[in-house]
Parts: sequence; C-alpha cells; structure tokens
Amino acid sequence: MGRPINKKHIGDGAGKIQVTAVRFAAGAEVAAATESHIKSQRSTTKFNVTDGTKTEVCTLVNKTPGTLAASEFCINVADSAGVTKQITKLRNRSMQIEGTSNAKWARTAAGLSAAVEKPITGATAANPVVITSNGHALANGTKVTIRGVVGMVELNIETAYTVAGTATNTFQLAGINGGAFTGYTSGGVVTVAATETGGIVVDAQAG
Repeated sequence: MGRPINKKHIGDGAGKIQVTAVRFAAGAEVAAATESHIKSQRSTTKFNVTDGTKTEVCTLVNKTPGTLAASEFCINVADSAGVTKQITKLRNRSMQIEGTSNAKWARTAAGLSAAVEKPITGATAANPVVITSNGHALANGTKVTIRGVVGMVELNIETAYTVAGTATNTFQLAGINGGAFTGYTSGGVVTVAATETGGIVVDAQAG
C-alpha cells in the first residue's frame, strides 16, 4: 500500500483526523459529533475505527453521510474552492480524493491536520442564514463548509458556503435562504477551505 499514514495524524485528540461518519457492522450510523477516529491503519482503504466505545475494521468509502453500509466510514475534506469532497485512499504524504488524482494535504508546522475550524453557537432561519460564531475572524468571501449542526441539519450538506456580511461574532452565508430550514438547536463547526490551489483541508478533531 506504500508508506502508511504517520501515526501522529491518527488517534484521538486536537488536530487529529476527524471521521465524518461511521457505521459499524451492527447498529446505526454514527455522525461526526461523536468525534469518531482512526486507531490504526490496515491498508489505504481499511482502518480500525472507534467511536470511543466500539472498535471495528471499517472500509473508507466515497459515500454521503447517512448512506453508509455496515462496516463503512467516510472522511470529508474541503478543497481550495471550498467544495466538500471525500477521501478515497489515505497515504503518508498524500490523499486520493474522489474524481481526482492525489491531492496535497494541508498540515501545520507540527505535521498535524491543518483544519481552521470555528465552533458554531447559533444560526438563524433567515434569508440569508446568519451564523453565530464568537470571534470567528473570517473575512467576507472566505469559502467554508459546515458539519455537525443539530436542529438546522440543512446546513450539513456537502457544499461550499461563501462568508458575507461579517460582524465580530456573526456572518452570513451568501445566497442561502434558510426561511424554510429547521430551527437551530446546538453545535456545529465551520471549516475554512484550503488556501493553496489544489490543496485540501481535512476536518480535524476539536479536542
């Protein structure tokens, strides 16, 4: 399988790779809010995955969260255009992304996943949707993706959003009419797209 991914990128803890969703052989699909993670690698597509309670060998697949079969998991990434895609193979120095050849993986100076993430504390069902994220420091025009929102689940779709109308603790999702969306309950994370053309950002665990 070539050189396996470095162990410092996998496991539990801040900056490690976030499993977007996993479904074990028995039971329902587990969403990213649980911070499921990889414990070890068996090949470029098979990994020991855990949700903190159960651990199982699962296959990395290119499927939308909510559609996983038994013993499958997926990992979302954001490309330089802010578009959410999925990893299909994990290697030491590169990741294969759906519909492309190998992609560069953004890392911090410490070699960890370089996701720039902002916690969400509120969202209004308005036109446009307004997100509350205290001290977000995002600039207008920034491309972002959203995951893990409870209640207003319509925001958790695999697409890019464009930040607009920024204030200190809020920003708008340009062109997104949330008038018919479900009311926001809790949670959610904003992930900033890669800044390097052709690069990707892997969702990372918050803690």
